[in-house]
Amino acid sequence: MKILKSTEIANVDKLTIEDTEIPSLVLMESAGRSVVEVILKNYSTLNNICVVAGNGNNGGDAIVVARYLAKLSKNVKLFILSESKEKLSEDNRKNLDIYEKFNLNYRFLNSENFEILREELKDCELIVDGIFGTGFKPPVKGYREDIIKIINESKKPVVSIDLPSGIDADSGDIKGICIKAKITVTFGYLKLCHILYPALDYCGKVFLANISLNDKYAYVKRYLITPENLTLPIREKTGHKYTFGHVLIVGGSVGKSGAVIMTCKSATKSGSGLTTAIIPECINSIVENNIIEEMSIPLPSNDGMFADNCENQILNIINEGRFSSVVVGMGMGISDTNKNIIDNLIKVDKTVVIDADGLNNLANIENFEKKLLSRKNITVLTPHIGEFSRLTKISTKEILEDYESIGKDFAIKTNSFLILKFHRIVLFTPEGEIYYSNKGNPGMATAGSGDVLAGVVGALINRLKPLEALKLAIYIHGLAGDIAAQDVGEESLKATDIINYIPKAFRYIYQLKNNQTVSLVKEIG
Repeated sequence: MKILKSTEIANVDKLTIEDTEIPSLVLMESAGRSVVEVILKNYSTLNNICVVAGNGNNGGDAIVVARYLAKLSKNVKLFILSESKEKLSEDNRKNLDIYEKFNLNYRFLNSENFEILREELKDCELIVDGIFGTGFKPPVKGYREDIIKIINESKKPVVSIDLPSGIDADSGDIKGICIKAKITVTFGYLKLCHILYPALDYCGKVFLANISLNDKYAYVKRYLITPENLTLPIREKTGHKYTFGHVLIVGGSVGKSGAVIMTCKSATKSGSGLTTAIIPECINSIVENNIIEEMSIPLPSNDGMFADNCENQILNIINEGRFSSVVVGMGMGISDTNKNIIDNLIKVDKTVVIDADGLNNLANIENFEKKLLSRKNITVLTPHIGEFSRLTKISTKEILEDYESIGKDFAIKTNSFLILKFHRIVLFTPEGEIYYSNKGNPGMATAGSGDVLAGVVGALINRLKPLEALKLAIYIHGLAGDIAAQDVGEESLKATDIINYIPKAFRYIYQLKNNQTVSLVKEIG
């Protein structure tokens, strides 16, 4: 499912109209009907509805909504934010002409009379917001700001068309006042405001309507990971434990043994046939007391971490074993030895997943970007913003302001899959594709959550093609956290809870895919 920015969706609209010769009024008609369909499904018993339309094309959609609701015998009051009919966009004006031919009433609101809306909303049960569309850039100014205040202060449920008015389609940021919607119905493609916080909190439930925009003009490689587009692994009836992959996990140090334990357990819960951990011997008893299905290989330790020359022993173990993927870095600490371990592992001809302190040690390796670029096998990097800052030598502030460009460039120049973790998880591919996950919750901002993800990645990447494995791993991890939060609450959520709910997350996706239905309007959950 593609995600577009405002200029991109405008281009798709324009080229669809030119190429297919579907008139823009027909697209507006489809958009308006879609909104009405969502209203009828969610607010079927409400009769007193106020529609507030802007003077642009978003307002034209709103006029279509008002017409359909009126023809369905709803008590509709239409307010248009404009001085006059002449100030409306061409398609908005045409839709108002049609509205008038049905002998339906409306009223213009402007800087002189907007206060009447406050009184009109008192008997209203539902508000439809069609003030601004995706082309609007905040902040809201003038009397329109006052109108949005009046709508929000009314405490009435709001259905927003395309996006809540006042929000920037291309960002999760809130810049000034905007509508607080219960439901948002968007058309053709999602926009970034529909999946990023805090904007998502203002969108409420998001519905995506298919109005026949031509996908061939959506040139972007920016997607939302959704269950219907996930590939699930098949557990062959004739398989054995090696069929399902052997994950090798390298990490741990005194005080951080839990990190490698959680990675082991999440790999096993995610279907790994075997899981083995290479750890410093000083934590072996702790690890052995906390794992059952997984195996451990203790190596000499010094000062609570791997001792000198352990990098050569690890290479020997990998060369002699039947390991499918290597996951490294969780809780390992930062040292010259650990830097050498990472330096050696990126030369190994196996899939390598580098997480946590593995990334911090990687950042200290000279010319590591070129070394990653020259790798013949799959590389997956899983940094949070701070770790990514250390890798790129770019401040966290700059990254957060332009993470798409920075992440995309880094993945391409290192030939790596980059899983960037902040309030959303974003996957960047070596081919320049970007995948967002809308799963996960604030309760997952807790120690060990990333270690769990690393284990899920390490297991699934042995079962599926790399991109499919990573999309599934990210989705499973976030979904498991969401299901766990429903039971234990976000405040008490622990990383081990995420592990325990991985099976339910898998089962949910299997059931959802088996019961898939086709609809022109679907809720984005």
